[in-house]
Amino acid sequence: MRIAPTPIELAPGQRPDAGRIDDAARQFEGVFAQMLIKSMRDASFGDALFPGENQLYRDLYDQKLAKSLTDGPGLGLAKTIARQLGGTQAAPALDTRLDPSAPLPSADADTGDRSLLPETLGARTLDLIAGRTAASAETANPASPMDGFIDRLLARVQPAASAAGAAATALVPGAAALESASRAAADRLGTRTPEGFVASIWSHAQSAARELGVDARALVAQAALETGWGRRMIRQGDGGTAHNLFGIKATGWQGERVTATTHEYRNGVRRDERAQFRAYASPAESFADYVRLLKQNPRYRQALESGGDVRRFASALQQAGYATDPRYADKISAIANGPTLGRALSTIAEVAREAGDAVQPFRFAGADAPGQAFSRR
Repeated sequence: MRIAPTPIELAPGQRPDAGRIDDAARQFEGVFAQMLIKSMRDASFGDALFPGENQLYRDLYDQKLAKSLTDGPGLGLAKTIARQLGGTQAAPALDTRLDPSAPLPSADADTGDRSLLPETLGARTLDLIAGRTAASAETANPASPMDGFIDRLLARVQPAASAAGAAATALVPGAAALESASRAAADRLGTRTPEGFVASIWSHAQSAARELGVDARALVAQAALETGWGRRMIRQGDGGTAHNLFGIKATGWQGERVTATTHEYRNGVRRDERAQFRAYASPAESFADYVRLLKQNPRYRQALESGGDVRRFASALQQAGYATDPRYADKISAIANGPTLGRALSTIAEVAREAGDAVQPFRFAGADAPGQAFSRR
């Protein structure tokens, strides 16, 4: 059998225009890239928590990812499509006839680059969408051309993703101007929005994180989880907030306290209970007490040894009994690496740049998951 790729005539009455054909080919490639990403997204498990909350962001991010896939050299489909449309000289006919005298390949013969096979390429594309830069050794050939392609792709995708809240490098002001930039960013974002909540406590989180030697995003994520992005703060009797950002109970506490309803897991069953919690005069006091709690209690030693690893920090807190929610660590990690926190930090950096403040780099990442806390300590 012989396959002859005959060009398709777009307009029989007109001479083919190479520019128009190339544009059409790139559009076809873009549509294919969007279909590819949608298929991979449908095949994945989705976001860890509340997948419907950030569908719009996911759609916009996938469109940006598809555009990045087809920028520059793209997927390589545009050239083939252009050839089929008559934009370039058609390729020679492909001879698929078999030679009956040729020996059959052995089962373990090296047939080429396995990273480009459908079963392998699909897994690697899922890794890319999930934010992982490489698949496992069993599914990826480290010396394959696909590795170079993914490296080039990530170089284009990651800066674009940062604008939408995915992993990126940003700039924030130094200690002197950080609080001012955070307040201004909170006002710009709206104090009742999740992003505004992040901005309002970011300077406190940075100070506490430096003292504890951990990632500030982990502290912000935990506060967001415990307070529902600031919307479910523990209240005083007069309706004012108790500024208890970490759900710390009043055991052994000599200061002001307030009674509130909390959710606890007992033998795997969630229950509502009444408990006394510590009350503070400000968010700064809440962070300071949280730092004391972790540094003075030996059971949190492993959490403090996690350094900048948010997942290890959250897991160590859960294992130490900080909260009874069995998914506590998963939720903290999801929020810390989510777009909401990323958008807030991007705004803080933007405000700092507009003010002309001195800046220093920090890293932040991009799945969103405002959760519910089940306490603690």
